[in-house]
Amino acid sequence: MVFDGARTLYPRMTPRENIHYFTALRGGGGARSVASSAAYWIDFFAIGKWADVPVNNLSMGTRQKASLAVALAAGPRLILMDEPTLGLDVGSSLDLQEVIRSMARDRGCSVVIATHQMDVAQRVCDRVCIMSDGKALAIDTVQGLLRVFGLRSYRVALRKPLTCEARAMLRQACAGSVEYPETGATGDLVVDIGLDDESGLLPAMAALQRAGAEVESVVRREPCLADAFLEITGTGRRPRANVSCALV
Repeated sequence: MVFDGARTLYPRMTPRENIHYFTALRGGGGARSVASSAAYWIDFFAIGKWADVPVNNLSMGTRQKASLAVALAAGPRLILMDEPTLGLDVGSSLDLQEVIRSMARDRGCSVVIATHQMDVAQRVCDRVCIMSDGKALAIDTVQGLLRVFGLRSYRVALRKPLTCEARAMLRQACAGSVEYPETGATGDLVVDIGLDDESGLLPAMAALQRAGAEVESVVRREPCLADAFLEITGTGRRPRANVSCALV
């Protein structure tokens, strides 16, 4: 089991000592096998510089890497992970996600992840359980969960904000939903248009043109797991981090 903040480690022991101790405790083989496994995971997570430093003197990111190394070193058949990528840099996070996939794919290991990071769950997991207030609301594959969306969503970036009249014209011309989620760093207004059919995009663009809007770009937005969570839990459409339980 891997918790965020490396709560599974002995703080006065070094990462190497923790790996040796827990691997041997879990029947990870003789001294040579344990040492070899420890060396491999220390190298994998690039913590060699801190491998012999007491855990309570390490940064949160390094503690998390050491905690993951402890969990993986004994080659377990089942791993429970709570926010496994917490505190990791981008490279280490992507590496870990690939390790999780390979352990499930190549080693027959089952992995259960509890995470707020929907992008991690979407990239890594075969099946996802969406939970809210302690209740499981949906369990399916990622693609199965994304089927809750019947609308085609388009993000339109404008060079200048729309007038009230232009907004009214767009709303009247659009058969679907119109949302204004944010204003970009350059000052361009962002408009999200949801349509039942892509043929409805042309009337919407024509309405913007008649209103004198200056369109910077139009991009089709594919729904993501964060969108699915918000849709299923009824907490809104704008993506943000929420708790889920993901199963690899």
